[in-house]
Amino acid sequence: MVNLDPNIRNIQELKSWPEFHNAVAAGLRLSPLQGKMSRTWILYNKPDEPNVTHAGLLLALGLHGHLRVLTITDIFQYYSLEHESTTVGLMIGLAASYRGTMQPSISKSLYVHLPARHPSSFPELELPTLIQSAALISVGLLYEGSAHPQTMQILLSEIGRRSGGDNVLEREGYAVSAGFSLGLVALGRGQDAIGYIDTLVDRLFQYIVGKELHSDRLHLFSSSADEHNRSTGQIIDGNLVNIDVTAPGAIIALALMYLKTESELIVSRLPIPQTQFELQYVRPDFVLLHVIARNLIMWSRIRPSEDWIQSQVPEVVKNGVKGLGNEMEDIYEVDVEALVQAYVNVVVGACISLGLRFAGTRDANAQELLYKYAVYFLNEIKPVCVSNCNGLPKGLSVYVDRGTLETCLHLIVLSLCVVMAGSGHLQTFRFLKFLRNRSSADGHAYFGTQMAVSLAIGFLFLGGGTWTFSTSNSSIAALLITLYPRLPTGPNDNRCHLQAFRHLYVLATEARWIQTVDVDTGLPVYVPVEVTIKETDLYNETSFCEVTPCSLPERAILKAVRVCGPRYWPQVIELCPEEQAWWNSGDKNHPFNSGVLYVKRKVGACSYVDDPIGSQSLLSRAMHKMSATTQPKSCSPSTECTGEVTVDQLVSTFSSDPSLIAFAQLFCDSSSTTRSELDFQEFCLQVLFECVSKDRPAMLQVYLSLYATIGYMVDSFVSDTCTSSDTLSLSSLKIAVAYNEAVSNGRLTNLRGGIVQSAFLGSLKKRIEDILNSCPDMNSQLCAYITSGEWPTNNNNNNNANKSRTFLSWYLQWYSVASPLDIKTVANKIRRDNICPSVALLRLVFPSTHISAIGALNRYYSSFKVED
Repeated sequence: MVNLDPNIRNIQELKSWPEFHNAVAAGLRLSPLQGKMSRTWILYNKPDEPNVTHAGLLLALGLHGHLRVLTITDIFQYYSLEHESTTVGLMIGLAASYRGTMQPSISKSLYVHLPARHPSSFPELELPTLIQSAALISVGLLYEGSAHPQTMQILLSEIGRRSGGDNVLEREGYAVSAGFSLGLVALGRGQDAIGYIDTLVDRLFQYIVGKELHSDRLHLFSSSADEHNRSTGQIIDGNLVNIDVTAPGAIIALALMYLKTESELIVSRLPIPQTQFELQYVRPDFVLLHVIARNLIMWSRIRPSEDWIQSQVPEVVKNGVKGLGNEMEDIYEVDVEALVQAYVNVVVGACISLGLRFAGTRDANAQELLYKYAVYFLNEIKPVCVSNCNGLPKGLSVYVDRGTLETCLHLIVLSLCVVMAGSGHLQTFRFLKFLRNRSSADGHAYFGTQMAVSLAIGFLFLGGGTWTFSTSNSSIAALLITLYPRLPTGPNDNRCHLQAFRHLYVLATEARWIQTVDVDTGLPVYVPVEVTIKETDLYNETSFCEVTPCSLPERAILKAVRVCGPRYWPQVIELCPEEQAWWNSGDKNHPFNSGVLYVKRKVGACSYVDDPIGSQSLLSRAMHKMSATTQPKSCSPSTECTGEVTVDQLVSTFSSDPSLIAFAQLFCDSSSTTRSELDFQEFCLQVLFECVSKDRPAMLQVYLSLYATIGYMVDSFVSDTCTSSDTLSLSSLKIAVAYNEAVSNGRLTNLRGGIVQSAFLGSLKKRIEDILNSCPDMNSQLCAYITSGEWPTNNNNNNNANKSRTFLSWYLQWYSVASPLDIKTVANKIRRDNICPSVALLRLVFPSTHISAIGALNRYYSSFKVED
């Protein structure tokens, strides 16, 4: 907050830009349900009298691409209001909405606000420099990446435009806007742009070094408007270039034109002063821009290390600041102030480059390094904390004014928050909170630093933690415009940089946030995911773990995302790294469903909200404890189920399946008294644990069916009655046993193992074979069946006959005994050919028959041989 004197007459003007910024912030929070804003809504909220609040809203809507719904008539109706802030917000918003499209109608509406581009027959217009600067940057956004030759020529001439009239206070801001615009048009295309690129680059370097303009080739980029302005203005520039005005814009233009091109030639022509003599002829803030430009061009060489930052500092500067704070013999023979100013600006330029290189990555090394230098500059202003800044020069405040140090500090903090964008990093947030309180308490707060702190807080919590920054060419250009290292000194200061440009960071944002949602409940859940990124020049192919919700790396390096952990079913999303922007919300090809990844929880596990440490997921221990409570000795009337958790309550913790809960209530309670009931209850507990822990609730019915089959066979064997014969269940059990044996022997492959527990099937198989082999008169009945195909008849006891027939049918089905006709056919062949029967031979003849039945058949065929 800035204290305002109520006696100031133009207090409303001092409030205009702060209200504009607040309106932009409020407009950026709007999120239409249909994904776009309607034309009716925008026009309905248009005020009767233009104001800065609606101007900020228009800019916010344009940054989100919502101004495409306006017609050309609507646009010129806004222009006709002749309201400065509204025109600025509308032009930049339109250019952002139509970014890179070169829309002719929008282009015409923008060039109307550039009097220098009007033909001589066009009526003379008096437009504020702010509007012209906004029109320039808007042209750059509209033609972004096109390398349009004619547009590049126009913008190049605007960087060195002569003074027109008496409005020269914002000439540097105008030239910087033209430089940004030229860089945007030829963004990253300095080496392949067609046209007069060599001549254009030569002209830019003349704007930097300040030579006289006399070349005939350079006359191609001059305009008649320059001569007209020169003749009508009261300031005579002469033929020399005023580098104090043109150099910043030219440096920025070269940095963006050759962004990430690794051009050694251009870098060699943007040197950093290496001698004390050279330091006397270069402004310190120009050194800062040189460092940024060089590093943006040599993008791949930026490293998040202390050694890399110190390598940016020239040796003469290192040696000059090494002994600060100590008595030096030749202190009066060198210009220490120039050395310190150069050191400060080189370090800050390197920090800004580092912030742009690792924008939105949350790189730990970059964060620690930038935080270290932020604390270092803070202590140089006024010692407030103990820092690990060994090896860095002390006593900078003796040679550098506090305003410069404050600017450097806040630029480094902004770079730090660009790296940690959307993370809400606690240490960084505490530092920002301290800066906010410190500035107000010390009385040294001015508008620029307060704006920087507010902007940094916005970066840190970008989109409520759901958005972050990209490092694409377009994003780096937008961030560089936002972080331009000239902070305003007051609410109305637009002399070097238009304040509306600080909001262009929105163009660099991406919603790389991912949230996992339980597909059954529809609620967001915490899920561990493994993220794999491809190999880069900084690190090898790497995998790391995150817990959702989280932000993913950029699309250019993202290879795969895998849902891991024991509580949710795994799934893998494999991607092909591409140098493209992140997918838009609602895109049909979005692999993460617009930021939502649906997962399914295993039945035997709790969510991480209900069970953070996993203690409740130990279902086997819980079931064992519940099984102990079902014993009769622990179920006395005084203590029965007192303070204990019932099985159905425990199951409901892991699954909402009503059938499982009902099964637990009916069959797993502790009301059993007899031995058979206790055995069945214990079986139900074990089966319930098996089905729940392996997420196979449908297998509960299978286990009960198999258990009932064995129980019926046991009851029939023990008792003298046999009511019915269920051979279908026995056939199902036989299929299950065969499948389990095939999986165990490796003939079948199943990654999740057998369907039914192997030990359970093995015990059932042995139990059935014991029952069948223990049946009385089974050998005689089997012999009668083999010989003549006869079944047991009703002699005097009908029940025994039914029982005998039932057990014989079970025996024949379980052991796959052949029909009497097939057996007789083989017997006749043995007699005719006089073959000696054996178990091995019969095994070949009857391959599906069990070895026990093969033995009975061998005895039968051997009897023929004995008779003969």
